[in-house]
Amino acid sequence: MLRYIFLFLITAAVTLTGCTGEKLMTSEGYENVEEGMSVKALTKQYGTPYTIYSKGADVETYEYVERMRMGRRVVEQRRYYIVISGGKVIAKYMKISNPPPFEDMYSDSPYPDY
Repeated sequence: MLRYIFLFLITAAVTLTGCTGEKLMTSEGYENVEEGMSVKALTKQYGTPYTIYSKGADVETYEYVERMRMGRRVVEQRRYYIVISGGKVIAKYMKISNPPPFEDMYSDSPYPDY
């Protein structure tokens, strides 16, 4: 009996810690990003970007990734790119992609780009 209570408590703890309230970029959030928004406000609202690309002297592109899932499978991936210069948003664009069919999914690259 004590064993089952212990397992229940462990399961409850894992479930609750899975809900960290992590900030994520979504399509709605992307729409709300405006030119002139500061980097501080951007990262405060949407968290740390997935990747930051340096594009020269004072220009960086922040990449945020949103994955749409059906069960455990990713069915659509949206990449939001926010272009930063002088600590402020100067432009934004996005790319939407779907993973390849199962037989095309495997490649030599450890970082598939769907």
